[in-house]
Amino acid sequence: MFSIKKVALTLSAVALLFTACDDDDNKDEFKVGDKDGIMLVTFGSSYEAPQETFASIDASAKSAFAGEEIRWGYTSDLILNKLRQGNGEGSLNGKVIDNDTPEEGLKVMIEDDGYGKISIQSLHVIPGEEYDELMETVAETSKKYEGVEIAVGKPLLNSVADLTAVAAVLADKFSAQVASGEPVLFMGHGTPHQADAKYVALEAELQKLAPNFFIGTVEGVGFDAEKTSIGALITKVNALNLTNKNVTITPLMSIAGDHANNDMNGVTGETDPAEQSWRERLEAEGYTVTDVMKGLGDYPEIRAIWMSHLEDVKID
Repeated sequence: MFSIKKVALTLSAVALLFTACDDDDNKDEFKVGDKDGIMLVTFGSSYEAPQETFASIDASAKSAFAGEEIRWGYTSDLILNKLRQGNGEGSLNGKVIDNDTPEEGLKVMIEDDGYGKISIQSLHVIPGEEYDELMETVAETSKKYEGVEIAVGKPLLNSVADLTAVAAVLADKFSAQVASGEPVLFMGHGTPHQADAKYVALEAELQKLAPNFFIGTVEGVGFDAEKTSIGALITKVNALNLTNKNVTITPLMSIAGDHANNDMNGVTGETDPAEQSWRERLEAEGYTVTDVMKGLGDYPEIRAIWMSHLEDVKID
């Protein structure tokens, strides 16, 4: 007499054998493609003006790497979810924009579109947490798709040469303020990552060119230590004892997005200084504030530095 239990175990073993064969077949189905492509990776934004900045960066990439396919990846889940739900700002409100994460974009390029060589350019300003997460994604993708070549260009402020080059560009862009001695306050993001030190390093390079350049952040190591907070910057500017109390504020971020519009240049109406924008804090001190609402990606010379980083790692 046959044992029902024995029959069941036999059938299970056969099923597992076929499943294993199917898995092997699926692995064998993946073939490394022969196409080369580029992915530009940014934090992203749900604001209108940054979309024009991204378009300019895209155009710079297409000019520098003529004939190459250019894809994009957004590292911010918060921004992606807002755009996918149609909750962007201004004219973007109600418009559904379904951008990819770097992981999603790489999967499409490799599995669907036959890309075997992918050169990625990080559009982050510093090599901080977002950049580290991108590198983790690339490592996982490379492990998953054996044989696919992926290289990543460094963020804007990576080397000493980068700091010097960016400082020179910014000094030129704000040459009128340099000539008049007017302070220029740059707003960086800041991070708990050790790369927060890049802001202090860039400020040192800027001050070699003009002593009234200052860099602050909205969070991070320097912010927590009261070295890059707006309060710390106001103390530095007050110490200049300026006769003409004019000051310029501008973002030290790839785009002029949420932080630039609200934390830097917003009109909150708050009475607590800790809740006020840079503009409000400075105006309360008697300064006349001029805003330059341009992200770093709006400057062709800065875009060229990012493109040079991509050129350094470009897979041919």
